[in-house]
Amino acid sequence: MSRLPLVLAALAALGIAVSTASATAPGKNGELVFRRYLDAGRTTGPLFVSNPDGSKVRKLTHPIRGVIDQEPDWAPSGKRIAFERRFPCPAGGPKNGLNDKCDVVYTVRRDGKGLKLLVPCDFAEHCHLVDMPAWSPNGSKVAYAYGVSDPRYTGSFNFDQAIWIVDANGGGARQVTQLTPGTSWDSGPQFSPDGKKLVFVRADHQKQADAVFTVAVDGSGLAQVTPWELDAGDGPDWPPDGKWILFRGQPADGSSNVYKAHPDGSGLVNLTKQAANGLHYLSSSFSPNGRLIVTARTPGTGSDGAADVVVMRADGAHVRAVTKSPLWESAVDWGPRVSSNKKGH
Repeated sequence: MSRLPLVLAALAALGIAVSTASATAPGKNGELVFRRYLDAGRTTGPLFVSNPDGSKVRKLTHPIRGVIDQEPDWAPSGKRIAFERRFPCPAGGPKNGLNDKCDVVYTVRRDGKGLKLLVPCDFAEHCHLVDMPAWSPNGSKVAYAYGVSDPRYTGSFNFDQAIWIVDANGGGARQVTQLTPGTSWDSGPQFSPDGKKLVFVRADHQKQADAVFTVAVDGSGLAQVTPWELDAGDGPDWPPDGKWILFRGQPADGSSNVYKAHPDGSGLVNLTKQAANGLHYLSSSFSPNGRLIVTARTPGTGSDGAADVVVMRADGAHVRAVTKSPLWESAVDWGPRVSSNKKGH
């Protein structure tokens, strides 16, 4: 535990704390869910829901001051949302996240009711974060990132952040990646449309870079998708047909764009094509019908350049604004349409 400050500094350097978007359930296009910071310091952030054109914005969660709800992911049914809640750590316990913040995973109904803790962090000696949840295609499982102290991992500051899978009722948790000591941490998992694989981000502290990887849900078949030089990740996402992986790239030139590539790494395309002095795009999500992409970019509306949510075609063309507020809005996920007679659950 004496090396935990080094862990946190390294996590920050590698971008582990970057807000992400989540995987997309196939179907007809429904509502968007995103995190909106209520203050310039980004210390308080509820989840909001809106139509894809930005109409009918409503607050979904109601965290108290100093608490941030983020990394939302729609269940395939469109009835619930899994998300990460970051809050000040309890007094006297370990500080399990960045800046003395603690992270756990909740779910909530689409009407904002039925808040339920899904994956706790026990705040004992070993647990340091539980975040970035993502539903399986049939809604029976949730993948997430889990960070623990592990004395075997001397090459990564006695810290291990791995991808885990848990049943949707909170039972049967099992580890998928980082089963042997190494020098990297994994985050941002998303199930493939057939439920057989996960895409995730691996941060290597020796290379000081991120890359997108895939792995089978049983932990076999680990494969690298993007080169380390692209420094790619930040909530990779599959389209409904599984033919692409969507992600943000932040190479050494200082740019920040939305890219896509085939799962084997071929066909790499920069969709937004912004230079370092241009717009900076953040995490992104395919629409349920696979024809559109929702993301966020900065500078947006307002004098401080806070990020706005935008929608574009799947080829990166015809970008249009969804939100135009002076507040920072990002970490957006596009959910499936729910018929009017299936409210709330």
